[in-house]
Amino acid sequence: MRFLSFFALLSTAAAAVVNYPRASFYPESEEFSLTVGGKKIDTVNFANNYDYAHLAMDAGSPVEFRLKAKTQSSITSYILSPRGQNFGAKISGNELVFSASKPQYFIILINKVKEMVILVDPIEKDVPKDKGDGIFNVLDYKADNSGKAITKGIQDAADAAAKKPGSIVYVPAGSYLMGNLLLKSFTSLYLAPGAALRFTGNRNDYKTLFTKAGLFDGTWWIQTEPASDGVKIYGRGTIDGNGKYTRSQKYMASLVVPVGTKNFKYDGVLVRDGSFWAVTPIQAKDVEFTNLKILNRHDVTQDDGIDVVESQRVTVKRSIAIANDDSYSCKTWEPNLDTTKPYPFKPQVVKDIVFDDCMSWTECYSFKIGQGVVEDQSNVLFKNGVVYNAGVGMGVHHLYGSKTASNITFDTIDVENLHGNSGGIATWLALHIKDNGNNRGVGPIKDVTVKNIRARVKGTREGLIQGWSDKFKVSGVTFSNVFMGDSKTPATTLKEMNMVNTSFSEGIKFANTK
Repeated sequence: MRFLSFFALLSTAAAAVVNYPRASFYPESEEFSLTVGGKKIDTVNFANNYDYAHLAMDAGSPVEFRLKAKTQSSITSYILSPRGQNFGAKISGNELVFSASKPQYFIILINKVKEMVILVDPIEKDVPKDKGDGIFNVLDYKADNSGKAITKGIQDAADAAAKKPGSIVYVPAGSYLMGNLLLKSFTSLYLAPGAALRFTGNRNDYKTLFTKAGLFDGTWWIQTEPASDGVKIYGRGTIDGNGKYTRSQKYMASLVVPVGTKNFKYDGVLVRDGSFWAVTPIQAKDVEFTNLKILNRHDVTQDDGIDVVESQRVTVKRSIAIANDDSYSCKTWEPNLDTTKPYPFKPQVVKDIVFDDCMSWTECYSFKIGQGVVEDQSNVLFKNGVVYNAGVGMGVHHLYGSKTASNITFDTIDVENLHGNSGGIATWLALHIKDNGNNRGVGPIKDVTVKNIRARVKGTREGLIQGWSDKFKVSGVTFSNVFMGDSKTPATTLKEMNMVNTSFSEGIKFANTK
């Protein structure tokens, strides 16, 4: 009970609510204040176009949310996403009031001024003690929690924990500037609420591992040891990539990299402000991400949310990813080529991947296969997704490589809004093959299922089911229960779905059940 009372567990008639404290690195939102179940929730002033708050609650009876637009005298318009659910929203002066009965993620726009992202997680279970047998508290290893000096205490604690398999590296509330962190087999990293690890942005503090063509040198910030087993990262703290500043220093980092590992688990830690592909399982097997929150900026390019790279049996469940670049994607690449130089093993396939209950906001693709298909990608499922706003809702972009993307399913996706374009593509669905002209290969797309879709907008340009040639086609595309706009009946023709560009494709069919 000491932990729960410290972090303000509140029992109400509706549910229990926990406020996660704002780390000292971060200022309070100037635009918004938030109360949930009568409890004041810490807010964070973040990017130029959105702020956020992080809390937890039990599932059960409805609990009231009151979001105040502090700089507005009244609310004249709002968007509350996910739009497909009824939260009983109402306006009370300059407050938006609504209710939710389970933990979930929200994006809210009031008066077209600035979005507020509300991150509601389940209340933690199995919270470790901060001291005891098998607990390696980083403060005991002289970690600096003031955020004023870079610390090696976290790595020292991790090295000590690795000598006793099953141990936990405990990071208490505080602000930590940290260099590269390597996690070894059967070691868990726990970030307590209010704990924030921050990338310094200065290349001299890190081991450079790759160079991204057309951009900068980069590193893997927090990674597993190759050939490791049973690593876990969890808690309700923050991993902060300091991306805007890092890119200004002509440097970049992937923030969380489970590489060459198996049986990796990740639960609950917030990832923010990436300078490159933020979360990248690489050549990994049997990986689980739960309650994964990635808050990147829209003014930093190539800051993908999560990219599953050359990995098998990966599940991402209950997630939100905000980025300039793709929110959720799978990729395979050529070996020993810029970003792949540090990969530990020979190239591997992507197979048996599930993205379930994921929310996206991006300038590019929300849910995507590609661009790299240098090795086969198969059995990938995107389901129960929400596209708050994107350049492209979902798709397969086969641009690099000669292998096959097959058995790809998009199931139960709500495309709420689209804007702009991604490389000239601006549509709810794009399945297309191209040759990038650098002798990096061309390959087919096969057996794609698109079902139970609500495309509230179609995009400003035509959708694509476009192959490259008679040899490299898009084939075997099945549409089932695709609802365009506010239609109550599913589409029965490609024209209804604005999918009019179908060159070098075959085997397109409809299998509606509604």
